[in-house]
Amino acid sequence: MLPRQLSSAQIDNPQTDQNIMKRFCAIATMALLTGGLFAQHAVTNFPQLEPLQHKPHPTTPPAPLNGGQRDVVFTEDFANGFAGNNGVGAWTFSGTNGDVWRYTTTGPVGAFTVLSEIITSPSASNGFMLFNSDSVNTDFNATPPVEVSPRIPLTGSLVSPVLDLSASPAVEIRFYQKYRFCCASNSGHTLDVSTDGGTTWPTSISLDMGVAQNDEFSTAETSVNIAGAISANPSNVRLRFNQGGTNVSAYYWQIDDISIASLPGNELIMDYGFTSQFGAGYEYGRVPASQLGSSIDVGAGIINYGGNTQNNVTLNISLKDASNTEVSNTSVNLGSILSGDTVHVETDLTIPSPMSLGLYTAYFTMTSDSIAVDLDPANNAKQRRFSVTDDLYSLDGVGGVNPAAEQSITRAGTGSFTDNTQDVRVLNYFVVTAQEVFDGVEIVTATQSQAGSYFIGAIYDTTEMFAGTSLSSPIAETEIRVIVASDLTGSRRAAVDFLDPVTLAPGAYYVAARLYQEAAKNLYVVDDLTVPQPGDASMLWLPVDDQNQYLYGNGNAWAVRLYKNGPAGVQEHSSLEGITTYPSPTTGLVQIRSEKPASMTVEVFNTLGKVVATTSFNGTATTLDLTGNAAGIYTVRVSDGTNYNVQRITLK
Repeated sequence: MLPRQLSSAQIDNPQTDQNIMKRFCAIATMALLTGGLFAQHAVTNFPQLEPLQHKPHPTTPPAPLNGGQRDVVFTEDFANGFAGNNGVGAWTFSGTNGDVWRYTTTGPVGAFTVLSEIITSPSASNGFMLFNSDSVNTDFNATPPVEVSPRIPLTGSLVSPVLDLSASPAVEIRFYQKYRFCCASNSGHTLDVSTDGGTTWPTSISLDMGVAQNDEFSTAETSVNIAGAISANPSNVRLRFNQGGTNVSAYYWQIDDISIASLPGNELIMDYGFTSQFGAGYEYGRVPASQLGSSIDVGAGIINYGGNTQNNVTLNISLKDASNTEVSNTSVNLGSILSGDTVHVETDLTIPSPMSLGLYTAYFTMTSDSIAVDLDPANNAKQRRFSVTDDLYSLDGVGGVNPAAEQSITRAGTGSFTDNTQDVRVLNYFVVTAQEVFDGVEIVTATQSQAGSYFIGAIYDTTEMFAGTSLSSPIAETEIRVIVASDLTGSRRAAVDFLDPVTLAPGAYYVAARLYQEAAKNLYVVDDLTVPQPGDASMLWLPVDDQNQYLYGNGNAWAVRLYKNGPAGVQEHSSLEGITTYPSPTTGLVQIRSEKPASMTVEVFNTLGKVVATTSFNGTATTLDLTGNAAGIYTVRVSDGTNYNVQRITLK
């Protein structure tokens, strides 16, 4: 298993997966592809962080479609188990481990699973189908049960009876599912379709909902348009739910309440829209005007979920400022989209240069010859927002970019992962297109952060990030920033300057917040899930990792930012006054003096944030000896238990 995250009670406002998707492709000209996925940004294959990882379903299921356009041609609630309760025939299993599929009325169980993780489908009480990988890989003779080592990857299929759908070949299948999996890059769950009674299975549709391994995918109704898949011979159709993949050895997959119904005649769905300022799929919530060029990368995905071909489909993108004045627009004619197909389009949108400061919204809409009779006009549009600034650069859109009603956030920090309370690093990817001077790093503190914890900001070259896991050579670092009570209210912004302003040449960088627990006081940083990001857009570095991975891709967007010109929230003055440290530079001995007698603790940190010396005193003065430590800059932190003073000294 990957590093264990602590209690889910520590998560801020977890939201269900959004009906939104992004494709990540860096090209200069418009790319138009029909009926499939298209190239994603190629990144280093880091193991993914979970359960913080948030990714949307690759094909957005529409809301239930009701009305006279639909005829239900098959249902199954598994009330009779494998014998079927469908009026057609029995279900079977196949594959190496097909017999792991079981009919049950109770939830999964195993070394990592509990019965409460049962599917909550409408008819769960009369039974459902379960592929319980965890149970097979568990030794129940132990108390409590333990995993079998090594765990065995399992594959097996739940197979439907033969279905004659020739009277209504333009159909969708809907079903309720709940799953959790480990340990592979995707779930390995597919819906396979045969039109020769199960002799061959030419169509395999991924049911990977974008949830990372170890994360629990909550019960949801999933919808798949299978009109194209059965067109070869709709009178001899079989369907199978296949657990495959590589190294998928835990936990479970649960299936219930299957229905097959005719598609509506006309139903176009805007699956997603995106505004990537520099391409490659990265969508920044705030971008300095100095970094923007003359165009941005925009695009969308459109699904034809109806039974009819949609003709003369056109994507329209309008970019408007905060006063609702249009500043740019473009349109792309997509031609015809067949039933069941998805078109992905990407193009350049010319923008004013320079861009005026403020909030911008991109409106994605579409038209077609049949749009006037589209079943659900509410799903025909999308929006994306970003802000152009003069002083702040952020991947996240928390606090003023995305409306609160659309925002989805969680958090991570010094209390999130077992044995990792010191120097937990959360890092975001930043693109610099024009040389720029930055003054410091800002974070947004999340709920359960506590005064007294602290962080250090740092910048790393991407070469170091992708070459290894030590992260020992920052381009620049900040002072230590102690979290105080005012950082935990209002906008919850806490900022700190670099030791000297940093000039960044054009290129790509990772900006980190290095988080430290102090006296059991934890620090958490907001993780913005609202806009899907490439897997390497944000990263997590753990100092203690029994998997020896240390570096994980998070996707998403930590609220870790670069700023210029010193934002509100910079800790300009220590909360503990009257402290002096001297001499600096020193050959070893350091004097610490307080103007007022008090009980004080002293900690000294090296540039990697490691504590190299500690002491305490009750009075007005003490002496530390740093002899034997490497020459360099050290941070001295003095505390009376409530207030703090942080200073730097140089050891020769």
